[in-house]
Amino acid sequence: MRKALASAVVAAVVALTACSPDYAPGPAGTVSDRSATYRKADGWHYQLTVTTNDGRRHNFRVTRDDYRHCFRGSAYPSCTRR
Repeated sequence: MRKALASAVVAAVVALTACSPDYAPGPAGTVSDRSATYRKADGWHYQLTVTTNDGRRHNFRVTRDDYRHCFRGSAYPSCTRR
């Protein structure tokens, strides 16, 4: 019984750590747009568009937490820190 419980705990920890994606950070700038898209095959995809100081726009994927903390007009990447 203990062995089965230990196996279940290990499986739960592995599943939780595997589910947190680690995307490459985008360039520093001002958040000019954000979007959340649901895809039936693989769930939610969160994306930010950042305008840098030289006027260029960059689109990149972010985690759900980063998406929730970064609104239009906020400074990226400082908006991702709590």
